[in-house]
Amino acid sequence: MRGRPKGWLAAAASNCTCERSWDRTIGAVPPMNPARRRIWQARCLPYPEADGESGLEKRGVPVEDARSRMKTTTRARTHLRRRDFVIGSTLALGGACLGVAGPETRVKIGFAGLKHGHVYSVLKLAAADPRVSIVALADDDEQNRKEGERVSGLPVKYANYRQLLESEPLDAVVVCEEYGRRGEAAIAALEAGKHVFSDKPLCTREEELERIATLAAGKRLEVHVDFSLRHFWAKAAPALQQGDIGEIVGCTFAGPHSLSYERRPKWYFAPGMHGGILNDLMGHGVDFVHWITRRPYVEVLSGVAARVGFPQQPAFETSGDAFYQLQGGATVFGHVDYLAPTGHPGGWRCGIVGTKGDAVVSDREGFTLRPSGAEERHSDAKALRADSPHPFKDFIDLLTEGKAPLRTTAESLHVSQATLLAQAAAESGKTHVAFPALATGAREDGSSQP
Repeated sequence: MRGRPKGWLAAAASNCTCERSWDRTIGAVPPMNPARRRIWQARCLPYPEADGESGLEKRGVPVEDARSRMKTTTRARTHLRRRDFVIGSTLALGGACLGVAGPETRVKIGFAGLKHGHVYSVLKLAAADPRVSIVALADDDEQNRKEGERVSGLPVKYANYRQLLESEPLDAVVVCEEYGRRGEAAIAALEAGKHVFSDKPLCTREEELERIATLAAGKRLEVHVDFSLRHFWAKAAPALQQGDIGEIVGCTFAGPHSLSYERRPKWYFAPGMHGGILNDLMGHGVDFVHWITRRPYVEVLSGVAARVGFPQQPAFETSGDAFYQLQGGATVFGHVDYLAPTGHPGGWRCGIVGTKGDAVVSDREGFTLRPSGAEERHSDAKALRADSPHPFKDFIDLLTEGKAPLRTTAESLHVSQATLLAQAAAESGKTHVAFPALATGAREDGSSQP
């Protein structure tokens, strides 16, 4: 039998009189009344350990099992979230104050790289979340280190992810290295038994993605990528998913960006560090279409990248297009570029064609739905935002509560594969490139592991 839990959970667990020899595997629940059952569930909640394994795995409750337990116990209305358990236990145990998540129960996070401005949004969210403990940061650039220390209030103790992983007890790693080094950082974190949250893109090489997928499946670890449009356009999805315009048969999206060359990190233009415009930017649109259609990508019909309009860095790709086919035959065309004029917003826009109508969703204009034979409907852009403010919060919700995220590990990997294959097609000139199976626990439809 594993040792008794530590910290605030132990106070409640020690009052449980059920047999101590119960098996921790989901399904082997000892007989007990509802009150004892609630305490037993609280005792089973995952929390971090300070060694090489993920704290969630160490307690014998893999994340996927935690997710399954959430689903089954919610139906029975017996599951308690940690916050509810704290309140209930304070009364049930005679007013013993257990408090909110303390140091022993927080998810221990390390930051591997501070190379892109996106990381500071994650840093701020982590610092404000009582369920998270920022253990350490790592970066080798002096300017990045100063900014990281300013935002987090913590010293950047390490120069690289290797030092971070060797020196600190972590449950998860946030990866924000140069694009060309993200794959190796994610692989190292997974090999060390840590969950991964990565800025996009996850990696720049197909072999890296294959290794990441294999490790995530074999070690039952989460890998989430920060693709943003699901959160920006979340409230547009239900009407499209439930068939208000019929079956979706075609999508066209565009994502123009301003390069802001003077403020862009110099590593963007170093050989081997960027990885190409399609792999860099295309994932946001690819992910949204995958979500609203609920169909996986099966083929890259073509990919094109161009180096135009930027004489300061003539080798840098500034424009790209990719043409995909989804399972069932629907087609998807995407355009991305770094040619939006400085001082003016770029913004994403997606057109959706269905068998019974069409729709447009965009950052600036919101959501317009035109069902055949019915009135046009419109929602402002701000009204489309998800209740969750950011994919990182979903990641923490999953690790601490078993709450299903807007995007699963399997979907993050599938979309990453789609952008890598399109980039490879653009570089090789190949067309009709089929999607090889990834060595993961995900089903072929791109949905999450069962």
